[in-house]
Amino acid sequence: MSALKERVGTHEEDAKKIPDLIKLEFRLTNSQIARLSYDVAELQRGMSEMQGKVEGLPRVVAELVVETLAERGSNR
Repeated sequence: MSALKERVGTHEEDAKKIPDLIKLEFRLTNSQIARLSYDVAELQRGMSEMQGKVEGLPRVVAELVVETLAERGSNR
């Protein structure tokens, strides 16, 4: 009987910890969501910067081609 009481007592103690574990998990999830939101915002900023650079590439390539052709023409 004492073994049974001991087991029930252990289960009751474990059951008392459940709300604290839920609160802890909730806080952890909230911090992960906040970190994820920050990372997504940072990624979006980086993508905007990169988009500007990518949009300028055709002009830069065209200028390089013109310069290269001009150099070849002057060497002949």
